[in-house]
Amino acid sequence: MRFSAVIVNYASWPYTVRCIESLRETGYEDLEVIVVDNDRQEPPRLPPHTRLIRNPENVGLARAWNRGIASSTGELIVLINPDALVKSDFFELVEAFFADNPSVGVAGPRILDDDGTLQLSARKEINLLSGLFGRTSLLTRLFPESSLVKNEFPAVTELASPARADWVSGACMVVRRRVLEETGPVDERYFMYFEDADLCRMAREAGWSVYYLPHVEVTHHTGASSRSKPLAIWRLHKSAFLYHRKHGAHGPLNLYSLLILLGLSGRALAKLGVSLAQTLPGRMRAGT
Repeated sequence: MRFSAVIVNYASWPYTVRCIESLRETGYEDLEVIVVDNDRQEPPRLPPHTRLIRNPENVGLARAWNRGIASSTGELIVLINPDALVKSDFFELVEAFFADNPSVGVAGPRILDDDGTLQLSARKEINLLSGLFGRTSLLTRLFPESSLVKNEFPAVTELASPARADWVSGACMVVRRRVLEETGPVDERYFMYFEDADLCRMAREAGWSVYYLPHVEVTHHTGASSRSKPLAIWRLHKSAFLYHRKHGAHGPLNLYSLLILLGLSGRALAKLGVSLAQTLPGRMRAGT
C-alpha cells in the first residue's frame, strides 16, 4: 500500500464523512482510509472501503493517531483532520515529491480556510518570540508582512517551490513510515496540540527533513472538532509547556521553566478572558 490516511473523529461525523469522500474522489487507488473514533455517538454509514476503529472514550489525538498508524500499512501516512478536504491532485503531487526527495520524512501542504485565507501551517522551531507571534496572536494579525512573522512562518511568503520548515500542521501532514519506525510512536502525553510539533522535532533529530509544500493545497475548517473553547485553550497551553519541558532549556533551578510556565499561564488566562467576553453576551441574550 502506498498511502494510508488516518482520520481521528470526535463530535464531527459530517465533516469526517466529507473528508473521506474528498480522499476517495481523487481517484487514487493505492490508498487505505482509517477512521479512529474518539466519540461515543453511534457512527453513520461510512463510505465504502473505510476501516473504523472505535475507542470507548476520548483518548486524545496522539493516542488515536497511534492506533490508526499501528493498523495501517502504507509507506506514506496522511494524518488529516476530519474538517480538512484535499484536492484531486493531492496524492500524485505528494507521491512525486517524496519519491524525488528520499531524505524528507515529513511534509505539510498549503492550508486554506473555507474563505481562502491562508493558514500559517508551517513554522520555525518554537522560541521566545513564539508566544508573541503565535499563529493567531494579535501581533501576527496586525503585522502579517513583518520580517519577524515571515521568519516564524514560511507559509506567509508566496513560495514557488517546496521549502524547509521545522514544524508543519497536524491538520494535514504526511509522514514517511520509516520515520515512525525510527522514532517510535507519537508521544501520547499530548492529549491535543503540539503532537505535530513533537513529531516533526523527533523526525529532524533522527536526521529527516521537514518540508512545506506550497503547490499542494488543502482546505481546513478550523475548530470543527472542538466543543469547548475554554478547554481547548487549556489543552493548548498545557501541551506547550509539556513541549518545553521535553525539548527546551530549563535553566538553573528550573528558573527558565518557571518563567515559561508563568508566561503561558498569563497567556492562557488572557485568552480565556477574551473567550468568556465573547460568549457571555450571547448566553445573556439566550437567557432573556
